[in-house]
Amino acid sequence: AGETLFSQLIVIQEPEVTPSFITLTSAERLFKSLFQYFDRLMIKKPWVDIKADPSWTYYQRLENALYPWIHPYWENAFHLNNQTSGQGIVLCSGNGQFKFAATTIRVLREVLKTELPIEVFFIREDDLSVAKRFYLENEFSDVTLRKLDQSIADEYTHFGGWAMKPFAMLASRFTEVIMMDADVFFLQDPARLLQDPGYKQAGSLFFYDRTLFPNWHVGPDWLRSFLPTMSSLVPNTRWFQGTSSHEQESGVIVMDKSRALLGLLSTCKLNAKNERDQVVYRHVHGDKETFWVGHEMVQTPYAFVKSFGAVIGNMGRGGDDGEPTQVCGVQLHLDTSQRPLWLNGGLYRNKYSNPLEYLNFTHFAQGDDWEFATHCIKNTDKIAELDPDQRSGRWKPQKKKGGSV
Repeated sequence: AGETLFSQLIVIQEPEVTPSFITLTSAERLFKSLFQYFDRLMIKKPWVDIKADPSWTYYQRLENALYPWIHPYWENAFHLNNQTSGQGIVLCSGNGQFKFAATTIRVLREVLKTELPIEVFFIREDDLSVAKRFYLENEFSDVTLRKLDQSIADEYTHFGGWAMKPFAMLASRFTEVIMMDADVFFLQDPARLLQDPGYKQAGSLFFYDRTLFPNWHVGPDWLRSFLPTMSSLVPNTRWFQGTSSHEQESGVIVMDKSRALLGLLSTCKLNAKNERDQVVYRHVHGDKETFWVGHEMVQTPYAFVKSFGAVIGNMGRGGDDGEPTQVCGVQLHLDTSQRPLWLNGGLYRNKYSNPLEYLNFTHFAQGDDWEFATHCIKNTDKIAELDPDQRSGRWKPQKKKGGSV
């Protein structure tokens, strides 16, 4: 049975072969068992040479077949965590995202006064110009630029766009990582997320996306087709209840790699070239669902913050800009006290429009009835007006209530 599994894994590495996710899931769960076996052995008997164990060859072959891109930079998966420490923020940026990344870092350092170190990853030498790298490293304190293809073998991954994010988390020197998109703006110090009860319990913390496009079955049917068992969270998702085609918003991810490494490796696998092009991105929108699905594949715990995507901006101006009774703007996420925590999409009303228009931040609203075209929430029963301090970015965090799920 083992040799059959290896032969199947070798075949699905070929670009023209569609990966079998039944095989992948079985292989990753077997890898987890072997990883945990050797991990416990090294803790209980650190003097023992694990490579002399008869099972080590089997483990090594499985690791090479599943995660070939960790070599040659790490000898094996155990070295991934041995070379990390502390807590920090990770952003990914190319030349196109530079203006967002620079503004985001300025907010973190000069407005929120966060003291967490920051790593900015770019993919290859031509991905982010030398001048832009110099600016980020010299304009702000404790910002380090990292080239991803110096840590992850690009031969197997062929990075681009969303797909690089989990790999950047894996390559980060931090053990506890707050990954954020370049156009994410925090309204409170992101370091607070590291104290979230759900994160403390599970080791990975995610945020829900907006409730959009109900009665969508592609993703749930795909998941059912290859996952032999699922956690108790899955049947309660909006995905499985048919109320939304979007479950997770991946603009911010919080992860303790010392506890969630296998879930992160599985997420990386879903974003590798063959897997994402042949299967994953045909069933979900980009990387966003790959984090919790990856954790499910290897049965790694995770938690979601107990609030769905809200909106922050101004009251609609009519027509294509939404009704005057609705709050329209960019996606907002709330903390456990239901206060604005971070927003995604930059400071523009619509970062894809031409000409660009800065958003006027006057209100925020909660609700599950979104109008996608105008980026407005139709619900009008949970609208709050921002006070002068909030409009200027001076947010006062409240004592935590509730937590994650």
